[in-house]
Amino acid sequence: MVGILDIGNTNFHCGRFESNSLKEEKRTADTAEVKDFFSGADRILCISVVPAKKKLINDILDYSMISFPSGLVEIDYNSKPGEDRLANGLGVMELAGLPATVVDCGSTITIDLYGEPSESKFLVKFEGGAILPGLSPYFFSVANAGRLLPNIGPGFLDKQGKNTEECIKFGAYGSLIGGIKEILRMLNYKDKHLIFTGGDGKVFSEYFNAQYDSSLTLKGGVIAYNEIS
Repeated sequence: MVGILDIGNTNFHCGRFESNSLKEEKRTADTAEVKDFFSGADRILCISVVPAKKKLINDILDYSMISFPSGLVEIDYNSKPGEDRLANGLGVMELAGLPATVVDCGSTITIDLYGEPSESKFLVKFEGGAILPGLSPYFFSVANAGRLLPNIGPGFLDKQGKNTEECIKFGAYGSLIGGIKEILRMLNYKDKHLIFTGGDGKVFSEYFNAQYDSSLTLKGGVIAYNEIS
């Protein structure tokens, strides 16, 4: 059994694979649950955007995790992208084909383009895109912007608000759903495969009539594991 661990800003996303097939996945913020989930795993490949959390998990496991092999991805980008964004490229390459756009909705929302690599030593080409605030951080920032604004649960309203809560949800719809739509338009997404992923990805995907795959990042991780093992 191969374990894939995606360490995000908020949660750990864990997956167990057998013969390249995902058998079980779990999202948790509890490090003890992460250790229990991977009990019996032969190896664990880690996809991490939070080095401190990666070290924390590495310290509680009985053996070292395998780092994500970023060298499998050609990077057309002027800074270092997160490993989750690179893993998404491997996942969408396998799931839908290239070129593709992935919208990953978590603590932040990343909208990234992936294409065919220019050299055979790479599997996919990461071409960058956009980063927006995620659903929960958006509502947190609104609630803290003014003393009279209520702290409400995240959600969308696609019509004019008639009270403060409805106005905030309509604003979220215009800012996040509208923002994603405009970015996708600028990226000519209709000429590419479009996949949503991430903890909030299903909520967003319904406004785009798009495919949602909760485990896309994990699937990219197991592709990477197979390439280096």
